[in-house]
Amino acid sequence: MKKLIIIIFILLFHGLLICQENSDIEKQLSPMNKVEMAAFKDTINTNDGKLFKILVIGNSITNHGISETIGWTHESGMAASNIRNDYVHIILKKTTDLMPERKVSMRIAGGASFERNFDTFNYKKMDSLKGYKPDVIIFQLGENVSFDSIKTPILFEQKYIKLINYVKANNKPIVVCTTPFFPSLEKNKVINNVALKTNSFIADLSHLVLLEKENYSKNELDYPGDKSKWKSGGIGIHPGDYGMENIALQIMVIIKAALEL
Repeated sequence: MKKLIIIIFILLFHGLLICQENSDIEKQLSPMNKVEMAAFKDTINTNDGKLFKILVIGNSITNHGISETIGWTHESGMAASNIRNDYVHIILKKTTDLMPERKVSMRIAGGASFERNFDTFNYKKMDSLKGYKPDVIIFQLGENVSFDSIKTPILFEQKYIKLINYVKANNKPIVVCTTPFFPSLEKNKVINNVALKTNSFIADLSHLVLLEKENYSKNELDYPGDKSKWKSGGIGIHPGDYGMENIALQIMVIIKAALEL
């Protein structure tokens, strides 16, 4: 009986630690994605050949504009040391290397508004992305999602499924959903259900920082950027160059296999 009580206490204590960690992460993330940005931006390689299109819908890990108030001084996925080293541009380069005979384009769009307002989100905001008709769609969402009595996990699952189906429209792209980089068992379960119900692939990012804390930029030993400029602790819990490379790797494994290259 005493052993059982000890086990229960340990489980409850561990649960409290996870809840506290998630709460701390949410507080640190609050200054992020508050910069007004265009609905999307396009980039393309210099190859000739048939066009291959990738659409990425994500949050500050995908792209964050300059924000002097938090000490973020360049535009890229936070906290890559430069735009070439964020995961989306690494994917663009790796896809170009896989397809030297194809012209590869990438459309990068913000999804933080959906994360924070999934209960009332207007899907027509995504019409310019639906019309892009991509071959691959990467949904990097979940980090900025919080649940309450209205914004429940079940509702998030329903709205996320609707988002994927709305952007896919009548096309049949390869769809990749990432689990949150900031680990959350609850969100992982929801996103796995979403992937299952939309025939999407899952790229697990949550294990990266659980296995190796250097995937956080604040812990990256050889980070080439200047951490002293950062005024918000939220920047440091984003992936640095090392973390971005590992995120790109998780996604590229899926894309390459799905394309059977």
